[in-house]
Amino acid sequence: MAKRRTHLANAPIVEAVIDYRVLRREGTIADSFAGLTPALGSQYTKALLVHSVEARFGMEQGKSIEPTTTTSAMGWQYSAGPFVAQFRTDGFTFSKLEPYTTWEEVFAEASRLWQLYVAKAQPPEVIRVAVRYINRLQIPVPAELSEYLAAPPALASPSPQRLRQFLCRIVVDDPSRNSSAVVVQASEPVIGQQAIALLIDIDAFKENLSVGPTDPSLPETFEQLRDLKNEIFFASLTERAVEMYE
Repeated sequence: MAKRRTHLANAPIVEAVIDYRVLRREGTIADSFAGLTPALGSQYTKALLVHSVEARFGMEQGKSIEPTTTTSAMGWQYSAGPFVAQFRTDGFTFSKLEPYTTWEEVFAEASRLWQLYVAKAQPPEVIRVAVRYINRLQIPVPAELSEYLAAPPALASPSPQRLRQFLCRIVVDDPSRNSSAVVVQASEPVIGQQAIALLIDIDAFKENLSVGPTDPSLPETFEQLRDLKNEIFFASLTERAVEMYE
């Protein structure tokens, strides 16, 4: 386990996500969020309609049901370089793609756009919030995963121990913060012949909320989720792994 740092100068973050889920106010539709570029800022030049897809298939009276697919518009996505904002009928999501900067910058922009979402959607309640960070570490080869992961995947002996690929997904509850997290660790194909990529995907969230969209406790809730995410990140790695990104 690595000691916690307040900031990594070369953090391996490929995407940072701030997410709000809401109760939809009656009358809110996808086009409620059309044409927001002037309000968002001229840098948000790319606009894309967001759809949801629902597929139906199964059996009835012992016979297969003809598969059907239903597509419906649920909002708009606006992009400005590495910034991506989704305004949907069920919530708002802000993403900062690489290169990563700081939590303060990411959360400030997410909060600014959230206020615009609230003005447009006027949701009665926020029901779930989340902080998700996807990290991609490039590990030199040949390498022992135990040199980089605090708890590397393994099979009990006498099973073969030469690992080609792995995917591990764990969901944990944190009673002290009344929060939960989904933690995914996975390998990616070899990058050339000189490195492999390890994904550390941490989605810290708090659900079953019932708070107003302008409730002053929301920023503190996100800070708690960020703290949980950082705790898991540094606990997942060794000092050797973290030192590569200082």
